[in-house]
Amino acid sequence: MRFFYQSRSKIGELKKGIVEAESKKAALEALEKYGLYVTSLKQEPTTKLKKDINIKIPFLKEVPQKEIVAFTRQLSVMLRSAIPPLQAIKAQASQIKNQRFQAILWKMVQSIEMGTPLSQALALSPQVFNQFFISMVKSGEATGKVADSLFYLADHLEEEYNFNQKVFGAMIYPIFILFALTAAFFLAIFFIVPKLREILESFTGNLPWATKLIIGLSDFIKAGGWIGFLLVFGAIAALPVVLKKNKEAKIAYDSLILKVPVLGKFFAKVYLVRFTENLSVLISAGLPINQALNITYDIVGNTVYQKIIKEISDRVAKGEKISAVVFEKPNQIPPFVSQMISTGEETGKLDETLMDAVRFYRQEIERTTANLTTIIEPVLILIIGVAIAIFAVSIFIPLFKIGMGGMTG
Repeated sequence: MRFFYQSRSKIGELKKGIVEAESKKAALEALEKYGLYVTSLKQEPTTKLKKDINIKIPFLKEVPQKEIVAFTRQLSVMLRSAIPPLQAIKAQASQIKNQRFQAILWKMVQSIEMGTPLSQALALSPQVFNQFFISMVKSGEATGKVADSLFYLADHLEEEYNFNQKVFGAMIYPIFILFALTAAFFLAIFFIVPKLREILESFTGNLPWATKLIIGLSDFIKAGGWIGFLLVFGAIAALPVVLKKNKEAKIAYDSLILKVPVLGKFFAKVYLVRFTENLSVLISAGLPINQALNITYDIVGNTVYQKIIKEISDRVAKGEKISAVVFEKPNQIPPFVSQMISTGEETGKLDETLMDAVRFYRQEIERTTANLTTIIEPVLILIIGVAIAIFAVSIFIPLFKIGMGGMTG
């Protein structure tokens, strides 16, 4: 059960959050152990109505990646300072603002207090800590270097977060422009065109075909055509859910996205970086090749590359080298990467050569991102200019003719 609590710390500071426990008494005891004086404790409602309306939006993460990075970094520093994991996680749980993440950390604390290893406590929340994260911690536990594993993991997650932000940042500008253009279009259709139509229809004469088209489109949208636009936007918004639920749709989409001109090569590089970087990190952490490949399979994010990783794993299990497989996939794995893998296998430094390839392709992606922004900007300006020109020709030229006496009323 989950309980919402309000409490005061020993220094009088107000604390609010969620704690999970088997009963109200157990929740009180758990909070008292953390030095908190509880002033209010209410059980989270579990009615059927609440269950029905508690809809989770899949593309909005409950715990932002930035908070996971900060948690990992702080935990690694505290463990390096010889602070026990239990005390370190308690300290973080008491200061985190995200209530969902806070509840997860208190759950971890309870698990560790019962003797559960840190890696198993993390595994209780797979929606926040994926298999990659858990495997890195488990590897640290096996070697007695959990703090070092977490420190290395924090570096990796931070680089990944910054990389994702750069890619996402490149997409914000065109998305914003398209959104603004769509909003302006509907504003004109619903408010401007109907007013101008009254003026145009008050005069006799033939209207230009472009003007008739705009007026007809306005009538169509106002009569219910806007529902069609909503359905299109809804279908786009629901695409992540469909791809997650329908395996065939996911396979078709992943294959198609790699064939899109310009963007296809860009996304291929992104997936290639995920594949090589995660494999490199896991190998350097001491995981066996097959286990590292299986974990990479789960997090690469594209079924085309997942299929390749599965084939690599199967053939490596039979005694073949990774390079033997990747050399057969020149369309998905560039010869440069294949040669780097081959060199790494021959020298026994596969993790290092993979990371060299990662650094190269990260720079490639950053350059492509900058170029895409440069290319997209004039294209969007051209689209906006054409849209304005069509609207001007359709509406304002007839009005100009009316003013000049080209049409009679």
